Amino acid sequence: MPNTLIYAIHGFLGSASDWNLVKNKLINVNFVAEDLFSKDQQQENSFSSFEAKKIFLGYSMGGRLGLQLLKKNSGLFDHYIFLSTNPGLPVTADQERKQLVASDRKWSDKINAENWESFLMEWYSQPIFKASKEEPKRELKDYDLFKLKESLVKWSLGEQEDFSDIIKQNNYKVTWVVGDRDQKYCEIAKNMKNKAVLLDYKKISGGHRLWLDNAEAVVSVIKDLI
Repeated sequence: MPNTLIYAIHGFLGSASDWNLVKNKLINVNFVAEDLFSKDQQQENSFSSFEAKKIFLGYSMGGRLGLQLLKKNSGLFDHYIFLSTNPGLPVTADQERKQLVASDRKWSDKINAENWESFLMEWYSQPIFKASKEEPKRELKDYDLFKLKESLVKWSLGEQEDFSDIIKQNNYKVTWVVGDRDQKYCEIAKNMKNKAVLLDYKKISGGHRLWLDNAEAVVSVIKDLI
């Protein structure tokens, strides 16, 4: 019987298979990976009856969804691992929030079957991905485009609350991980530590896409908790 359950949520444009590089290096672990944008019907996962250790693992947008879980039911998981995750903008950043919402709606409007490849090229040309060495392969057939478009609108960072207080209240069960080449998110983590929101954070070799850039280090973080 597996003595640990890991529930993982990928980022925008991701899929459950993104975690295979991590999953395949873990032994005696029940690894459940969500597939948010698949055309297949999603199944609800229930963890309340699982008696062993339960760990949440989220990357980028998936990490931000995990912050909502942490707020709604902090006891659902014994530990939360956030990779390249934004805790949310302060309530005072009203103008920046509005700009992000508008930007995400524009991105959402660009998603359609006819310009899929050009959308991918434009999305991955953003500065945040420059420090990652590889581009993940994303094929149109694997997506429900409605779910993809809706995610940018519903889960826009501009609509997300600032979870700093929630993180601070639960920092004993939070592991925050950033890539050393991801300058923006290194700065976010540094500021969170300086404000005592985080006890500490882990900086590993990689860019924003830590699950792809350095799966070995992500596995090490998980094994340290197990």
